[in-house]
Amino acid sequence: MNRLLTLFIFLLAGHIAQAQTGYLFVKKGLKKKRTYTEGDRIMMRLGGDTIAAGLITHLRDDTIFLNGHPIPRASVKAVIVKTKKSRSFHIPVNQLLLITGGVALTTGGLTLSKQASFKEALTAGLVIGYGPLIINYIASKLSLGRKEFKMGRKFRLQMIDFHLPRKRAF
Repeated sequence: MNRLLTLFIFLLAGHIAQAQTGYLFVKKGLKKKRTYTEGDRIMMRLGGDTIAAGLITHLRDDTIFLNGHPIPRASVKAVIVKTKKSRSFHIPVNQLLLITGGVALTTGGLTLSKQASFKEALTAGLVIGYGPLIINYIASKLSLGRKEFKMGRKFRLQMIDFHLPRKRAF
């Protein structure tokens, strides 16, 4: 039984030792903006406005292997951030009815208590009820995030690979 357990641990230790991955960082100064590992999807702009996209299969010796094709780190001009799909603006019908009812109750309450005229009360009710909906709609249409990290003055790529170096012929 001990031999079987020892053999199992030996095989498992060999598998764990080969499971070390490399890291690709997009840095701005000393701060990391993005971290990619082997197996992540990435989209890059190369020299001549060529776009290379795919799965990082390997990181070694300042070379990024996208789907098995080597790309030197120095030839990357920008890392393109995938834009998220635009969020569709949807309000459930029952929520819309509740908001309309709240506007009516606010308008009626302010008018009956004589705190405001009907026009002012209706305006206040509409702003309180439908204001957040309008803000959410505008926010869903705007995109203020960064589209790509251009390499050069601000951003740079840094690679860390934990692979053993190749044996030399001499």
